[in-house]
Amino acid sequence: MTFAFPRAVLEQHTAFLGKTGSGKTSTAKLAVEQILAANPSARVCVLDPIKSDWWGLTSSGDGRQPGLPFYILGGPRGHVALHESAGKAIGELVATGDLPLSIIDMADFSAGGLQKFFNDFAPALMKRMRGVVYLVLEEAHEFAPKERAGIGAETMAIHNAKKLATAGRSKGIRLMVVTQRTQALHNAVLGSCDTMIAHRLTAPADQDPVKKWLKGNVDKAVFERVSSSLASLKTGTGWMCSGEAQVADLVQFPKISTFDNSATPTDGDAEFQVTTAPVDRDRLRAIIGDVVKQAEENDVPRLRAEITRLTAELAKGAPAPAAGAAREEIDAAYQEGLWDGLHPFLDLFEDFKVIGAGVQNLLARVGEVQAKHKSAVDHAPAHARELRNHRSLLKPASPSLAAPPRAAALPAPPPRPTTAASGDGSLSPSLQNALNAIAWWHKIGHASIERARACVVAGLSPKASTFGVYLAELAKRGLVTTAVPGKVSLTDAGRQKAVFPAATSAADLRAAADSLLSGQERRAFDVVYRAYPGSIARKSVAEAMGLSPSASTTGVYLAAVAGYGIIVNAGPGEVRAADWLFTT
Repeated sequence: MTFAFPRAVLEQHTAFLGKTGSGKTSTAKLAVEQILAANPSARVCVLDPIKSDWWGLTSSGDGRQPGLPFYILGGPRGHVALHESAGKAIGELVATGDLPLSIIDMADFSAGGLQKFFNDFAPALMKRMRGVVYLVLEEAHEFAPKERAGIGAETMAIHNAKKLATAGRSKGIRLMVVTQRTQALHNAVLGSCDTMIAHRLTAPADQDPVKKWLKGNVDKAVFERVSSSLASLKTGTGWMCSGEAQVADLVQFPKISTFDNSATPTDGDAEFQVTTAPVDRDRLRAIIGDVVKQAEENDVPRLRAEITRLTAELAKGAPAPAAGAAREEIDAAYQEGLWDGLHPFLDLFEDFKVIGAGVQNLLARVGEVQAKHKSAVDHAPAHARELRNHRSLLKPASPSLAAPPRAAALPAPPPRPTTAASGDGSLSPSLQNALNAIAWWHKIGHASIERARACVVAGLSPKASTFGVYLAELAKRGLVTTAVPGKVSLTDAGRQKAVFPAATSAADLRAAADSLLSGQERRAFDVVYRAYPGSIARKSVAEAMGLSPSASTTGVYLAAVAGYGIIVNAGPGEVRAADWLFTT
């Protein structure tokens, strides 16, 4: 390695800034490579929220040899699956050194999942931290945005990111903040970085935070040189400035020695299988299971307190009879109080198959609460229905204090049209599923379709990068082409490998869309879908769902549904189902 970051730089919080394609992520990877080359026992944790940009560390530069032995949790390359409720468990593993090298890939999380995970991860990391760990925040503005986008857990995520930045160093946490949207990153996080590595930034709004940082850390001459050249820096070149390390150099950073998977894929890329570093998957599953067991013990008091609260409410007697919407709201309150309080625990136990005796007893009490409020089960959100898988753990209880009746629950979503046929076996199930989803649209006469539409049929979120990863791999193999921006088509070779459906219909598309949504999201979508081709006011959606028109809850549900591209804004305060759901 011909270039070396000064030691004083790597011992501080560092910001890697630059527009897309300027080389900032490669420079951050270069710093990680140097850290591990100098100290193979160093600990590094990468939080990769959107694009699965960091798995390339596990392979050599040409992709043919093993790279660095990082464990990958979640995402299309994950060694184990990752759930957004596992933040506390993973934070403790990173803090104690049980996960010395880890890439936490959150690309497949649902809306708000990143914030949920991070809000559990960061406090656990701070509380249990031992030794030194380098914590990479890729797309750091997603964790600590300057302006909030309305996601409920976002304020706490900003708080936790600021705490890591301002108090983490004394705990042994060395932040490496990476972002292409400097203007969107919270000032407190950027201001806590002792070193700034600035690549090309062309937008004045992205340059302004850099200039403000420079004014407080370098002299006037350096400020003028850096600020005047930011818009014209070549890819891979950046200013490395540090008041602490007394550095202000323009550096042409060398190419990383690991696989550059964040490079933009092209149709002409050579086809080969990337070789990654072997990891002990059994050990990974074992250590995650151990921490979850500990988390179970820690969470039992909280779960018991919730059940005690619910039982006390029930002991007061059933709600007095009410009419119309008031009655609906009373019942809805009971539902939300039960399921919103319990489903994070149930998700955690289900994901890791950990259900100890203490939890069995508590679930038995949940069963009693269920019997007294049977409608809460009947109308529970989809994530809560998983409790029915644990019926054998629930003690029988005779129904009593039944909740007031409400409108019939939305039926369970029909199975989405299957696209996972195995084909000739030359593709992985995930790649075959993606290819078949495109074939689904070709079957009904769409030669070139938007990626979001294929995502829905494939059962994937258009917001995550997973489908893009699959498309890049399919393009390398000559099976699809993305010649039209934002659209994808099958090639002749792709038509031969794809499995086309026997039949297709608008009902299939509706089923595919329904399968992506949770209970309340699906109820909101159903109301909007039935109003097509007309639009419907958001307040009317709330009323149809039995919710208060003035509450913000409906907006949250509609925003989540809109994230899949299946509903669109139709003017001030109104939404409409997407036209393409009906054009088969």
